[in-house]
Amino acid sequence: MNSPSDGTPRRRGGEGGVVAHINYQCLRGKVHAVAPAQPPTNPHLWMLLEANGEQWFATINVRSDKDAPGEPAGKSYLYYLVDTDFEHPFAPSILARPEGLSPVERSFAGGAMDFQRAGLFDPNNMRVLPPEGPGHDGLVQRLTQIMQFAKDQDCDVIVYGNAFRKDNPHQTDAAFGYTPPTAYGLDNVHMAQGDPQAINARLHENGVWHDGACFVWDGRAKRMAAIFLSFQSQGWHTNDNGDLIDGAIGAEAPAYDFSKGDGALIMPPPRAAQLTTAHRGPDGSCSVVLTNMSPAPLDLGGWRLLVDARTTTALPSATLGPGQPISITLSAGGLANSGGILMLVNPAGLSVHCVAYRGGDPAAGWSSTLG
Repeated sequence: MNSPSDGTPRRRGGEGGVVAHINYQCLRGKVHAVAPAQPPTNPHLWMLLEANGEQWFATINVRSDKDAPGEPAGKSYLYYLVDTDFEHPFAPSILARPEGLSPVERSFAGGAMDFQRAGLFDPNNMRVLPPEGPGHDGLVQRLTQIMQFAKDQDCDVIVYGNAFRKDNPHQTDAAFGYTPPTAYGLDNVHMAQGDPQAINARLHENGVWHDGACFVWDGRAKRMAAIFLSFQSQGWHTNDNGDLIDGAIGAEAPAYDFSKGDGALIMPPPRAAQLTTAHRGPDGSCSVVLTNMSPAPLDLGGWRLLVDARTTTALPSATLGPGQPISITLSAGGLANSGGILMLVNPAGLSVHCVAYRGGDPAAGWSSTLG
């Protein structure tokens, strides 16, 4: 993840802000080769992708090198989530990416990745995995199997991350016997926000709408798989600069206790509320149903709903009883028939639930169940 960039300052997210060292681009191609990085101490998996008659280098973290000396080995394990049937409103924009390397607009409209704001997956479902596990079952092996399948089935691999200018003409020689001559490689194929300030002061990667991710498109089965990775040192709530906001309200990845070496799983607290369904009538009327998931009354004062990362609706001043739902009326046409993102935000500014809705037929109207 610390490969050199092209030296051009890049701004965080799509709204300006502090300069971050991310040259956000997408690489699309077919898998030519995949191998653990060399030397073995290099915490990455390497891939060569073929596109437009050229080969490109992509490197994926399989272990963290961000942790302070003296931390338990388990703290270096990455969070991972593999969704073998990824369905999301962003799927068409992912499939529309051209072959080779191309810049990505850092916004919801541009189809950029943001683990906190795009409803790509439920962070509760993430787990950590050592790079090399017992019985040859570690993150290296699992990712290699996915990429080998992609190669065998002639799938497209679509990788989002940081395009860095290669300054070593022999970078991948030890793994593949040669290094592609293309000028850029791709790294940072993982979440790129939520670093504590001590780490971000060194790496300058925090930002919004520029997270890395990897997708495999099986054209025969018309099915997409998604790979999401992040570091245990990164936080799950961030401000508009991608900087860490403290808080735990149930919308986080699990924590792990490595004090006894076993990595005991600590699940996040239950969410106080959850978005359950979205609805749009043939006349354009729109609503979203929210349910109090806690065993106590829930005061909605100061809560808000963010639709498609741009339109904010204040929730009504009401108190919900345990398990009680409420329908939130949105402005006419406020939900896109092509699908989009809903984010429930509490008075502290923390995202309690962020999820995609799938849309439907505008003439008939539609309802969408929210995961």
